[in-house]
Amino acid sequence: MTKSATPLSKQEKEFHDLLLLRGVEDTRGFALMRALMASARMLEVVADHDLQETGLSMPRFRLLVWLFLDEKRGNTEGISPSVLSHHQHISKNTVSSLLASLEEQGLIERTLSSEDKRSFKIRLTKSGRTLIQATLPKHNAALTHVFATLNADEQKNLLKILGKLRESLIEQIKHCELDSYKTS
Repeated sequence: MTKSATPLSKQEKEFHDLLLLRGVEDTRGFALMRALMASARMLEVVADHDLQETGLSMPRFRLLVWLFLDEKRGNTEGISPSVLSHHQHISKNTVSSLLASLEEQGLIERTLSSEDKRSFKIRLTKSGRTLIQATLPKHNAALTHVFATLNADEQKNLLKILGKLRESLIEQIKHCELDSYKTS
């Protein structure tokens, strides 16, 4: 059994035993993936909870941040929904649903594209811009608090390890035929 810092839960033990029965002795790959994914899901729950008072979810917040950053880079026309979909790594249907709710909240506006009158560009409204500017510092403070369980050196090491993993995954994705998932 691969040693772990914390004891295995009943389900993890059952899964580990199943792998052993199938001849898999080193279960670190599954253990690391499950721990990373579970932590990411729980982090999303905590982050969503923090954003509740703003009326945003993490997916909607990410779209607003992307629009805000693109605006800061000088894009005054906005971004097409398909470009948002690509950069956020979510389906066009999901982006459409998120944009509809953001538009209902008055945080974004759709304008006809100057290049193609059949398509739209999405940009922040004044209310959306104001909300993001007010929310970013508060949300960052809440996330910093989440990671306060790790000391500064542990946080630095975690960032280094996750960066190394991300770079490796980017290289692996380049060798897969995944047209729907680009790393840029």
